[in-house]
Amino acid sequence: MYPLGLMDRQTTFLLALGMLVAAALAVGVSGWVLVARDRAFARLGRVSPGVGENPHHHEGLEGT
Repeated sequence: MYPLGLMDRQTTFLLALGMLVAAALAVGVSGWVLVARDRAFARLGRVSPGVGENPHHHEGLEGT
């Protein structure tokens, strides 16, 4: 099943812990990239893409 045979309990735990750390780092880095991008757009006085009005998608607002 595994290339090196069956894994013991400690190896399985360490592998799962390593994968959890890798996932947390990926989410953290992507979050900081989004924050930096939004701050750069704010500094330029623009609205970041995906926020605000989209000419191809018109939503109806209640009360209008």
